[in-house]
Amino acid sequence: MKKIFLGLFILGTLGMAQQNYEVYVKNGVKISQSEADRDSKEIDKIINDKIISRYNNEGKKVLMEKSKKLYDEYMDGLMDNMVKNAPKNQQQSFKEFLRRLSEIMKQNVFGELDKMDISIKEISFLSKNKAKISILAKYKDMDDLDSDKIIDEAFKKSGITDKDTEHFEKISKVKLDKFYKYFEDRVKEEIKKIDYNEDTTEIEIEKVDGKWQVNFDYNDLINETLKNLEDSFESMKNDIDD
Repeated sequence: MKKIFLGLFILGTLGMAQQNYEVYVKNGVKISQSEADRDSKEIDKIINDKIISRYNNEGKKVLMEKSKKLYDEYMDGLMDNMVKNAPKNQQQSFKEFLRRLSEIMKQNVFGELDKMDISIKEISFLSKNKAKISILAKYKDMDDLDSDKIIDEAFKKSGITDKDTEHFEKISKVKLDKFYKYFEDRVKEEIKKIDYNEDTTEIEIEKVDGKWQVNFDYNDLINETLKNLEDSFESMKNDIDD
C-alpha cells in the first residue's frame, strides 16, 4: 500500500518562511558597517522582488497545480493496476476505497506544502561589489510518514478484519466511514510530528555601475522544476508497468 503515496513526496524542497537572515563580511574585505547595512537591504529587496516574492505569489501556484495534476494521473494508473487483480465483484468498491485514501493524503500533504515558501538565510559579502546569498528551504520530509502503519491501525480501530478485506463489496458503510475518519485524523497527527529538514541554495550577486544585479532567470528555474516533476512522476509510472 505504501507505494500508493509515493507521488506525494517529491515536493519536499518547498521551503518554509524564516523572518531574519545573517549578514557576514569575508575577512580582508574593506566595507563599513553602514555600507554593509545599506547594501544588504538593497540585496534583500532585489532577491525578494526577483525570486522569493515571485515564487510565493506565482511560482508556487503553478508548481502545486502541476504537481496535483501529475499526482492524480499517477494515482489513476496505480489504482487501475491494483484493482484489475481483484475479483470483478470487488473492483468498484476496492477502487473507491483506494481513491478515498488517495484524496485524504492529497488534501493533507499538499495542504501542508501549500503553506510553505522560501526565504534568505544569509548574505555574505565576498568583496565590496560581490555577495553570496544563501536561500533557505525548510521542509518536512514526508518519507517519515508511515502510511502502512496508519492503515493497519485504521483497520483495527474500525473493526475491519483481514477476512473482511477479502470481500470489499460487503464491508459496511459504517465501518468504512470510521476507517476514513481515523485514517485522516492519524495522518494529520503524524504530519504535525514530522521534524523539519533544511536545504540551502547559493547564488551570487554583483554590483555593476553602483547597482546590485542578480544573474538569475526565474522562468528557467520554474521550467526546470516542472521538468523535474514530470520526470519523477514518469519514472514512478514506469515502475507501475514493471
